[in-house]
Parts: sequence; structure tokens; C-alpha cells
Amino acid sequence: MKEKQKVALCDTTDLMVYGHEPWLEMAGSHGHAGGSVEVHVKWGHNMRTDGLFRKEGMAALVVAPGGEKEELALADGGPDYYTVGFSTPVDGFYHLVSKNTGSYVLDKEGKHHQGTRREHPDAAQAIFYIQYAQTFVSVGHDLEGVPQGAGTLLEIIPAVWKQWRAGDEIGLQVQFRGKPLDGTALDIACNGPGGYRQWQEMTGGDGRINLRAQAPGRYLVVARHRVPEGEEGVYDALSLTATLSFFVAK
Repeated sequence: MKEKQKVALCDTTDLMVYGHEPWLEMAGSHGHAGGSVEVHVKWGHNMRTDGLFRKEGMAALVVAPGGEKEELALADGGPDYYTVGFSTPVDGFYHLVSKNTGSYVLDKEGKHHQGTRREHPDAAQAIFYIQYAQTFVSVGHDLEGVPQGAGTLLEIIPAVWKQWRAGDEIGLQVQFRGKPLDGTALDIACNGPGGYRQWQEMTGGDGRINLRAQAPGRYLVVARHRVPEGEEGVYDALSLTATLSFFVAK
């Protein structure tokens, strides 16, 4: 019997302030009704893995095709990922979202520290961050349709979800509190047989972009949005990140 590989934690959570974020990768191409699926939770910048993060306090949620929601826990997986598993009783699209929260401050010398104004009352700036990682799991064959949203503060919503192929145009909309977020720069990364590349695109007036999948591989779309909302004596602003990952076949 093969021994399960232990997770060697190289904690890089503090690098969140330099652009690190989590994302989700399904272990396989699709699921089957009556079975279960496993999704890997990875960490790094624009789909380049860089150690792991503290999973304590991180939550996950799956929205079933009928809209039912189930809270999930992260488990140890491999040396560079955690795992989230859930059952798939029926065909359809399952929307999986993980949520990572924390606080940091920027001192007067420009250095970052974990914590809030409670611990650092003289900080130049205090930030509370929420990072969402999204993917949609297809359960069944040759599915195409509009999946359920999760209703998070910041969300990347596909016009349709299906098995995309190189050359397809993928319509996405970025929403903040359920409304389109226009003029937002999105980081986009692709990793496939042709290698790794990254670039930026801007959402239009309705928060939408039409992304041309020029090559096969795994794609990641990253949206970031900062809101000048705080809590007296705790933090000054809210920093939001949402990632959406998907696979494009040949």
C-alpha cells in the first residue's frame, strides 16, 4: 500500500501582502453522479506555487446544482497543496469557493506586519483582507450551462461553463456585492504545453471581459479590489481578491 505523502509546511502566508493568493485545481477533468471529487488548494502568485499557507481559519463552501450549500474543511494533501473533497450525488455544476482572511499593517518605514491597529496603534495603514478562490466542477459529460453563484463580496462569474477548447472565447463578469465592477485590471495566467505566460486585461463598462483561450492549459483569472471601509481602531480598508481557475483542452 502506498504511503500518503506528508505535507511539509513552508509557511508563506505573510507573502500575501506582495500578491500571493490561493487558487483551486480539480484532480481530474470531471466528476460522476453518486461519487465524489477532490480539489487541490494551492498558493502563490498568478498560479506559480510558492510553499503553503496556514490553513487554520480558512473556510470552504460548495454550492450544489440545486443551490444547496455545504461547508467543507481543508485537509493535508501534497507538498504544495491542501485538499477539499465533497460528494456529487447528481449531475450538474458544483461551485467550490475557499475563503482566506487575515490582517496586516504597514508601519511608517514601509514594512509589513501581521496584525491590526490593536497590536500596532501607530501603523501608517491597517488592512483586513479576504481572498476567495473559485472553480466550477462539472459532474457528468458534455455539460454546458450557467452555474450557481456563491454570493461572495467579490466574484468572477462565467457567462456559461463548459469544457473549453483552444480558440474559444470565454465570457466573464466581475461583480462586487452583486453588481458589475467595471474598469478593473485582471491578472491572467496560463500554464500548459506551450509553457507559462501571464498578462493583464481590463473589464468593460459592465464588468465583463471576453477572454480568448489561444492555447490549451490551465488558466487562472485574478481580480483585486480595495474598499475604503474600516473598523475604528482595528483596520482602515478592506482588500478583496478573487481567483477563478479552469482548464482549456486542445
